[in-house]
Amino acid sequence: MQKYILFKNLMKKQKLNLTEDSISYLAIKMAVPVSVGFFFHTMFNVVDTYFASKISSIAVAAITISFPMYMMIITISRGTREGATALIANAEGSGNKPLAKKYLLQTISFSIIASIVIMIIGLLSIPHLFKLLNAEGEYFNFAVQYMNIIFWGCTFIILDSTPTAGLNAVGDTKTYANVFIIGFFVNLILDPLLIYGFGPIPPMGIKGIAYATIIAEIVATIYVFYRLKKITNYFEGISFNDFIPKFKYQKDIITQAFPASLNTLCIASGFFIITFFASFFPTQDTSSGSVAAYGIAIRIEQIILLPAIGLHFACLSITGQNFGAMKYDRIKEAYLTCIKYGLIMMTIGGLIIFFGSNLFMKIFTEDLRVIEIGSNYLKIAALFIPAFTTLQISISLMQGLKKPIYTTLISFFKEVIGAAFIFWLLCFYLNYKLPGLWVGILTINYLSLIIFLFIVNKKLKELGIEIFNFKRQVEKS
Repeated sequence: MQKYILFKNLMKKQKLNLTEDSISYLAIKMAVPVSVGFFFHTMFNVVDTYFASKISSIAVAAITISFPMYMMIITISRGTREGATALIANAEGSGNKPLAKKYLLQTISFSIIASIVIMIIGLLSIPHLFKLLNAEGEYFNFAVQYMNIIFWGCTFIILDSTPTAGLNAVGDTKTYANVFIIGFFVNLILDPLLIYGFGPIPPMGIKGIAYATIIAEIVATIYVFYRLKKITNYFEGISFNDFIPKFKYQKDIITQAFPASLNTLCIASGFFIITFFASFFPTQDTSSGSVAAYGIAIRIEQIILLPAIGLHFACLSITGQNFGAMKYDRIKEAYLTCIKYGLIMMTIGGLIIFFGSNLFMKIFTEDLRVIEIGSNYLKIAALFIPAFTTLQISISLMQGLKKPIYTTLISFFKEVIGAAFIFWLLCFYLNYKLPGLWVGILTINYLSLIIFLFIVNKKLKELGIEIFNFKRQVEKS
């Protein structure tokens, strides 16, 4: 009873202490706002998919085929955020607040430079990438129109990650949630307004979806910088000179963010590879149906994965600060706590999408073939999301320990090399076609998890932390 009262009082606390507060309390207090925020972020994408379906199924396929290219932007955004979070959290945990401030300010200039580079690369490459994915005619034109606008406005998508990193590092995940909530409602209003037009606003079709996204990102960027200034002292006593890139800090940011970005780039490549294989079935002429089904299904899957995303952020921030404070027992406790919560929630989530797959698909489309394909994917997804969740929490652990290179290696195997080989083997060599692709995704998730757990266990042992004793288990058996 006393523990319950203590936990209840803790939950009312506003200021988090990542190196002292109860791990269970921190995991919940940090994960819930992120999960809520990502719910609205996912609904942001669901709204886009829904309104695109009102244009045509080809428009849905165009947005889906654009997703790997959109992930090029998210690669920089997420990598910068996670890399900066680890650096700032480590500096805060060791008590070096001036260093944390320098990393935050230098990350802003890093984000601007990176967004310009990714914009140029994206605008030059997207037509060739869409042709590689067998997009032609209206399908191709829709995709190019949509992504051209997204790349021109990508600075705001990347830039809002910088202040978010500073807030996450000190335990504030509510602002991150609010960013997605604000973006969702702005997008919900603007999507129909810009797609169909109103008064002096001309109908823009699929371009309207892209413009709505960029406007929502601009609003979110303004809000998150305002919050950073209001609740932290990172902007006190600064000058323009503080934002000028300095080699030492830029190098540290790149060292930490580059592997994290590569990790996300691998995920983007994974989506590209899955879409590439899906584009061959049932035939290349009718593959837009398979691509549309996959696009709808992963939106549904993302909703179920929301708790896992929240726990990923919680584990990263808690690990980062406690590693800086050299409190290794708390790192182990945080890791195992996040995995425990994740497996419980993902088992429940898996049951929901397994038995509700058909119903969920019908919300977005009346095309029976698309419903069947998407439903089949969701049934397989229900089986692999516990493995995906455990792997993501393990990745956040290694990022918090400032060992992101291992996360990059496992992502490269899971999303690119291993995935491409297994997909080819099942889809073409063994001729299982589209069902082989779904089974391949299941296989690569569990195989990657097993490999990465061995890596995690080895690296933690170097810190004197023992998570899994494989040798002892073998001797017992």
